[in-house]
Amino acid sequence: MLLILTLILSGCSLQLSFEDSDTDVTEVNSEEAGGGSPTIDAAVSIIQYMDHTSLNECCDGVKNVLDGAGIAYDVTVGGKNTEREDCEEKARDLAINSKSDLIICIGTQCAESVVPIISSADRTPVVFCAVTDPLGAGLVENINAPGSNCTGVATAFNISEQLNMINTFQPSITKLGVIYTQSEQNTEEQLKTLKKEAKKLGITVYEAAVDDPSQLSSISSELMRKVEAVTLLPDNMIAANSWNITNKSIVEKVPLYGVTLAQVKEGCTAGYCYDFSLIGRKAGEQAVSIIRGESASDMPVIMERECSLYVNTDRLKDLEMEIPDEYKAAATEVKTSYEAAKNN
Repeated sequence: MLLILTLILSGCSLQLSFEDSDTDVTEVNSEEAGGGSPTIDAAVSIIQYMDHTSLNECCDGVKNVLDGAGIAYDVTVGGKNTEREDCEEKARDLAINSKSDLIICIGTQCAESVVPIISSADRTPVVFCAVTDPLGAGLVENINAPGSNCTGVATAFNISEQLNMINTFQPSITKLGVIYTQSEQNTEEQLKTLKKEAKKLGITVYEAAVDDPSQLSSISSELMRKVEAVTLLPDNMIAANSWNITNKSIVEKVPLYGVTLAQVKEGCTAGYCYDFSLIGRKAGEQAVSIIRGESASDMPVIMERECSLYVNTDRLKDLEMEIPDEYKAAATEVKTSYEAAKNN
């Protein structure tokens, strides 16, 4: 009787203790917590070449997918004017000390710096995104079968489409300027294509190469006095400091055509632009597939070609220009945003 009484009292005590607690006890479904997939026991290191809006959007897209899969990650972001040495230092540290199951590189210079170090040190797979020419950068042997322990998402910018758009906005244009970073790996092929396609339209290309952001204002002013418009190319240093060029285009009243939405918002007239968040998500999905057992060496590089046309109506008004009839249905109109210039 004494034993039974003790058990009853003990049971009541436990029940009262649980009911009086302020803690909510909820059974967690791993699929719900992981955004539709079970949590994966893995760790990823994300290295972003520099801090500017497009690469930040890529990184956000990657993180959204990894969060949904329940994969842990750390992020290293370079400054606005970072050098490759920053990426190389991080890569060496990862090769020696890291227990990461996969590395994600955001930006061409980042991937160029990281891949050789990682591939020579171990077999940690690498996924890149926001890389214009993975073949030219030596990241893969073949787009459809990379051959190395590396794959990713490439942004195959359509220069011909950009030129046709410029020629439609300015049908009488014969002199087009282009500003680019001298050391950018993608530049040589892009310039070759730009000149070739421009020649078909009767347009002469005037080049302006820079080595660092301090040269942008003076070189932009000099170039814009020679041409009827200026276009930008996918270029990380230019993207991080494009406000210097945009400001001069406003002062000189010369149309400037961008390649990112942030550039159009900060004052470029128009531009065909990628959804960089989508590019990041696609790279994140590749990373999850590799962590789940697929081979990076056999996973084709995704060649992202889809761009959307954005037009800055404030700049069109300043330049007394209008959206051509053939683009009115497709163009997304934006206004100049100080925040875009400040954050880019």
